[in-house]
Order: sequence, then structure tokens, then C-alpha cells
Amino acid sequence: MNLSFRSKLLGLVATAGFALAALVLASAIIARRVEGHLDDIRKHYLPKVGLRPQLQGQFERIQRGFQDAVAASDTEKLGGIVELKKEFLQQLAASSDAVEPGLAASLERAIEDFHAQALVVSKQLIAGETGETVVAKMSEMQARQTRVAELLDKATVFDKTDLTKAFSATAEAQRFGTQLRLALGIASLVLVFLLSLWISRDMLRGMASLTAGFSRFGKGDFRGAIPVVSRDELGDLARQANQMAQSLQRLESERSRIDWLKTAQSALSEQLRGELAPRQVAERAVSMLCRYLECPVGALYSLDADGALGLLGKYALSPDDGVQSFRLGEGLVGQAALQTEIMVVDAPEGQLRVTSALAAGSPRSIALVPLLRIGKVTGVLELASLQPWNAAATELLASVRETLAIALEGARSRAELRALLAKTQRQAEELTRAGAYKSQFLANMSHELRTPLNAILGFTQLLHEGEVGPLTDQQRDFLGNVLTSSRHLLRLINDVLDLAKVESGKLDFRPESIDLAQVTGEVGAILRTTASEKQVRVEMAIDPAIGRVVLDPARLKQVLYNYLSNALKFTPAGSVVTVRAVPEGADFFRIEVHDTGDGIQPEELPRLFVEFQQLDAGAAKKHAGTGLGLALTKRIVEAQGGTVGVRSTPGAGSVFHAVLPRRMNSEPLPAMPGPIVTLNVGAPTILVVEDNASDQASIVGALTRAGYSVQTAATGAQALARLRESDFDAITLDLLLPDMSGVDLLDQVRTESRNADVPVIVLTVVAEKGAVAGFRVSDVLAKPLDAHALLNALRRAGVSPQRHGAVLVVDDDEGCLKLMEATLARSGYETICRQDGEAALQAAAESSLIAVVLDLIMPRLDGFEFLERFRMTEAGRSTPVIVWTVKDLTKHDQARLRQTAQAVVMKGNNGAAALLRELDAFLPRRQVSE
Repeated sequence: MNLSFRSKLLGLVATAGFALAALVLASAIIARRVEGHLDDIRKHYLPKVGLRPQLQGQFERIQRGFQDAVAASDTEKLGGIVELKKEFLQQLAASSDAVEPGLAASLERAIEDFHAQALVVSKQLIAGETGETVVAKMSEMQARQTRVAELLDKATVFDKTDLTKAFSATAEAQRFGTQLRLALGIASLVLVFLLSLWISRDMLRGMASLTAGFSRFGKGDFRGAIPVVSRDELGDLARQANQMAQSLQRLESERSRIDWLKTAQSALSEQLRGELAPRQVAERAVSMLCRYLECPVGALYSLDADGALGLLGKYALSPDDGVQSFRLGEGLVGQAALQTEIMVVDAPEGQLRVTSALAAGSPRSIALVPLLRIGKVTGVLELASLQPWNAAATELLASVRETLAIALEGARSRAELRALLAKTQRQAEELTRAGAYKSQFLANMSHELRTPLNAILGFTQLLHEGEVGPLTDQQRDFLGNVLTSSRHLLRLINDVLDLAKVESGKLDFRPESIDLAQVTGEVGAILRTTASEKQVRVEMAIDPAIGRVVLDPARLKQVLYNYLSNALKFTPAGSVVTVRAVPEGADFFRIEVHDTGDGIQPEELPRLFVEFQQLDAGAAKKHAGTGLGLALTKRIVEAQGGTVGVRSTPGAGSVFHAVLPRRMNSEPLPAMPGPIVTLNVGAPTILVVEDNASDQASIVGALTRAGYSVQTAATGAQALARLRESDFDAITLDLLLPDMSGVDLLDQVRTESRNADVPVIVLTVVAEKGAVAGFRVSDVLAKPLDAHALLNALRRAGVSPQRHGAVLVVDDDEGCLKLMEATLARSGYETICRQDGEAALQAAAESSLIAVVLDLIMPRLDGFEFLERFRMTEAGRSTPVIVWTVKDLTKHDQARLRQTAQAVVMKGNNGAAALLRELDAFLPRRQVSE
């Protein structure tokens, strides 16, 4: 039968279901028959089995009740017998199914008669009556008792034979049911087994055929189809599997073809990888394709700018066989270059011989492949084959010819680029040398111009201040003019050199956290004299919302100085110049300088920030200047990520502005290494209690440079441990510690510590003495740390290093040397002066030094080399070094100095005063006042 697999399974399930239904039905019928037999036994026999002893027992209790009442002579007990009689009658009524109605009625009357007669007799006996009457009644009572017993036996007796027959009928019905179920079950199993065997035979035969077929398909063998042995689902599956195998065979063929192409393309790409010359590209490509396509001979011709196809690469081609070049249209190669399609021709007899040591032969076909790049032919690839040419080889060549053309073009471009780069490199080297010459020239100019000018400024200032001797008013006036002119000349030199550094990208910035109001105030103080001379009032309006900013303070002062000096220059007497600073968004702020001068015409505004241009340039100009200030300002502001601008109203004045970031986004300078805590023999020891690593490093650095011994603690617990172990001369205390408050620590120091009486200097964010009210503290200083304030606080507390010795001044310029000697002597310092590094090292070895003032630019041994050698000596390890120079420091220079010097001061307008301030910070001058 041509049944489907589903129909067969459904038939099997239906057969099993039918058999199960027959079993269930037979079981139900048999169970019903057995239940009928059992119900008959339950209704007719079982009640009598239990009824007889129940009624007899109840009747006996009635009899004992009468006997007990008579024996006790208690008539009241006779009333309880009535209840026993009622119970007897109720039990009899409840067993109506087991007792025949007539017998039940007779028994009920008999029990009533007995009860009545027994009640009368019992009362007489209790009353003590005797005689024949009582005896007669007792006899009557006995007769009635016997009658009840007889009726009771008759009513509850049953035939055991009938009960046995009833149980036998029930057992017979049960056996018949078991046999019927067994027969039906066996018949069902046999039928289901036969159906299953029939279905499984067809299924297993089909599955075996499918398994064998899929096994072959899995191994890639699609040659034989799977036999279709049935017309069910397995047969359909076999037919679909055969169709799938045919599709897979086609896909496998296609995949093999694609893999063959991709393998060739990948191999060619691998051969062409790297920086190859055009000839290397051609040789590698021809060699690879000839081997892959089994072509014994090949050549590649490249089209040059003159229209000639020159032989660029070949494979197994003898010198006698290969033609070195073709013109367009000449021969097969030249003809192939005139078209874009691949040409395949039969090889002419005798034109080309392929030879080896063992055999020789002629190719049967030749393929000519034009190499295309953006639709243009750039060369021709020629391959010869000993076999007829096939379509797969043509497809491969079509897929790689553009790749080969691109590789050749890239190789030619690289060759041209290498030549161009070589030329450019030569030019760059020349420019680098020229730039180095320019940088060296600028450095020399910086040194040669600033050094003598610094001496002029220094000596003139000493003379002007009367340090050398008394001056007449005219002499003082003349010296003042010399000072003013020298400072103007120094600013001009600085502007020119700064502009050159900006243009070369060598202008460095040193951003730090600064107070904008303080910086603007310092610039205003510098120009206060100029403003007074011109009778111009300068007003400052700094919005406190700006807060602290992170910028290079020197460059910010330079910008403000240029703007403010220009405003003072062009503002008439009696007017006001306003410096205003306001926030500009969340990340920037704006500084504006308002003047009330003549204003600027709109067409002149674009020239304001251009180098060497002035609005009143010419012989008749009214105001001095070089035209560099605003241009340099623009470059400095833009280098920090800001912008400049101006708005002006002719006749009313101008407003110059600069928008600067609140935090300069620049490459940070190399970080200074962590301070080394040292013990200076004989020096006071300071305990620094500070949990902030940056603040701790700043405090330790300032103290160690000033000559103190230092120990540190980052928590209150560490501080207490140090105070229990050692004696200290002073303590610096941060109020905000991680494990306890500074006030609690201070309380324990004053009450429990062996250092209870040492001076304590509190460092906090806000210098508010109320925070430590009630405690003995020497001073309260605000953060961020001011090293001068800290050292002065220690001196006021009577804690200063006792140091005796000289300041070594090292400078090759004799004028600067004498100037510094006079300046230091004026401040009470003993000096030792040397003009070269070697002599300075010898003096350092022979003398007791408290500090070194060092110029960097010196012959033979420069300042950097001096520092390296000086720091290796015993005296140089702890002696502070102040660098005093005109050299423009690179970031590398600054990093080197951070490791070896304590401060850097630039020679110039106020360089000597700045240097004295640095010395005051590092050298307690107790000996000066003596």
C-alpha cells in the first residue's frame, strides 16, 4: 500500500487506541457484574452477620437491667430500662433490609410484652410481694423472654450455603474478567507489534538508504543519488536530498572555482607586498602567474610616456626570444595595447620554442592581457601555454590585471616619491641647518644684547638710588632717563625675541594657579608711574566669579602690560582707563581694557594685530613704538587657546579684549621629582603634618631648600607616633586630616606630647585664627602655600637654620659679576665671584657656601655641566642654587634645572630684586642683622 509515513503512524496509534478502548470496555462490564454480586451480599447477608450479636447483646442488657433493679430494690433504675428497649427497637428498625417485615413486627411486639411483664414483676419483687401470684407472673415473664429469644434467632438466622454461592458467583465473574482482559491485551499487543514491524521495516529501509546517501554527501561525493524506496515522507526526503546534492555539487564547483581565483589573487598580492621597484613588481607578477597557470613562458611590457611598450619583467624567456620593446599597434603585444579585451591566439609554428635541459617544444596558445588603470592601458602581460587556453585562466587574468596595473603604478609613484623625498630631505636638512643657525643666532643675540643691558640697568639703578654716592638733582634726572631708556630697549629686545620664538613654535608656557585680581594689580603697579605722569586714572573691575585661573602668570602680565600701556599711551590727560575681567561661559574669561582716546577708524582695525605696523607710522607719527606689542599679544593669547579683538568708536575711545581659558590646555612641563626628606646636621627639625601629597611636597621642598631638617606625617596617628619618638623644633599642621581633625591633634600635642611647647604653624584653606582659638599657635597661613610666608612665620617663631658662609656668584660677564657682587653686598651677603665653571668648582671645594648664583651661558664649562659636577660634591648636595640667566630655556632645560636648581631668575628689568627674594626664601638672614 502506498500509505504515507504519517498514515501508517496514525493507523498504529488508532489500533492501539482501539485495543485500549476494548480493554477498558470489557473491564467496565466485568467490574459492573462483580459489583452487582457484591452489592447483593452486602444487602442480604452482611447485615445479618452483625445484627444477631447486636440484638442479643441489647436484649441481655435489658434482662440485666431488671435483675439489677430488683437486686438493688431500686424502682428508679427501672426507668433506664425503657431507654434500653428503645435502642433495641431502633436497631431492629435500622436493619429492615436484613429482617423480614413480619418477623420484625412479631419481635417488636414480643419485646414490648416482655418489657411490660418484667416491669410488673420487678416492681412486685422490689415491693417485697410473694406468693403464687408473683410466681405466676414470673412464669409468664419467663415465657415471654423465651418467645423473644426464639423470634430473635428466627429473625437473624441466615443460610451459609446461599452466602457461599453468592461469593462463588462473584469470584467466577472476576476470573472471567481477568481472562477476557488478558485475551484482549495479548491480541492488541500482537496487532500493534505486527503493525510496528511493518512500519519499521519500511522506515529502516528508507533510513538506511538516507544514511548511506548523506554519508556520501558529507564526504563531498555527489555522484550517486539516494534510492527512493518508498512513497512516504522518507521517500520525499530522499528526493529532496538528491536535489540538495545537485545544488551542493554546483556550489562546490563554484566554490572551488572561486577559491582557485582567490588563492591566485592572494598569492599575487603577497608577492607584490612591500616597497618594491617597478621591475621587481613585474618580475614577481610574471613568475607567480606562470607557475600558477602552468605557463612555461611569460613577459610583461610597460607603456612609457613616449607610447613605447618596454620589456619590464619576464619568466623563462631566453635573451634571443624576447623582444625588448614594441610600438603601439606593432605585433600582437602592440595590438593588445590598443584594446581593452584579453586576446587569446594560437601560437605560430616555429616562432617560439620552450626549452629545458631534457626537452623542447612549442606553445599551443598565447594570452595577451592589457593592464588597465582607470580605463587606460598601462602595459601588456603575455603568457604562453603548452595546453589549449581555458576560460578559468582568462577569468583569473581579468580579475588581477587591474591589481597588477595598480601595483606597477604604485611602484612607479614610490620611485618618483623616493627621488622627490631625497630632494626634499636635502632641502629640509638645509632648512634645519638654517633654522639651527637662526636659533643659535637668536640665542647669541639674546645673550649678547641682554647681558650688557642687564649690567647697564643694574649699575644705573645702584647709582640712581644713591648706593655709590650722593647725586645732584640733574645727575639723578639723567640716570632716571638712562633707566627708562634701558628698560624700553630691554622690552623691545624681549618683544623681538619672543616674536621669533612664537614663529618658530618655541615659546614655552608655565601654567600655574593664579589670582587674576592680584596679577592685574601687579601690572597696574608697574605702570602706575606712567599713569601718574599722564594724569590718567586706572580702574580695575575683576569679577570675583572668575575665581583662580591656571595660566602662565608672566605671559598674562605681558598681555595686560601691552594692552594697558597702549591705552595709557593714547588716552588724554584727565581721563580714565578701565581694566575689566568677566566670565565668558564656563571655561573662559574675558579681559577688556577701555580707553577714552581718539578711537580708531574702521578701515584701520585689521592692521592692529599685524607685525611691524603702526597706525601713525611715518616720520610724523605722534606716539613711540615698534608695532610689535599687539602682534605679540595676539600670538601669545592664541598659543594658549584664546582670541583677541578690538572695537572702537572714533572720537570716543577703544576697547581691546582677550578671551583666555580658565585652565590652559597645554602640554604639562615635566613633573618635578618628589622632594627628598633629609636630616641636615645641626639644623632645626620640622614635622610636616599634611595628607595632600602635592601640598606636602611643596612644604617639604620649601623647608629643605631653606636648610631645615624635615619629617612628614600624612595622618594624625602618624603625627602622634612621630611626636612620641622624637623632639621637633616646630610643627606645620593641616586642619583637615583623614583620621582626625587638626584641632583634636593640636589638643593632644599640647596636653600629651613631649613636644607640647614647640611652635605650631597651622596651614588651612582659609587663614582664620578662630578655628584654633584657645590653642597656642604661632601663625595661621592660608593655602595654597606661600613659601616666603612659611619661612617668615618660622623666623618669627625663632626657628631658623644657623648658616654661615658666602654666596658663590658664577658669571662670565664681568659687568654682571660686579653688579651682583654690589647687589648682594648691599643686602649683607658675603660673595665669592668667579668667571668660569672650573674656577667656581675649585672655589666651592675650598669655601663654606650658603648659596650659588649661576649664569648658564659660559665658555668651556657651561652652567648645566657645572651643576652636574657641583651636585656630585659634598658641599653641593644641599646648597641651594639660584640660576640667573638671559638664556631662553627649552622644556628640556627646565626639566634639567628642576632636578638640580632651586629657582630660575631671568636677568632684566627687576632681575636683581627677584634674585634677592629667592635668596631670602632659601637663606634665613639672621647673620645679616648682626
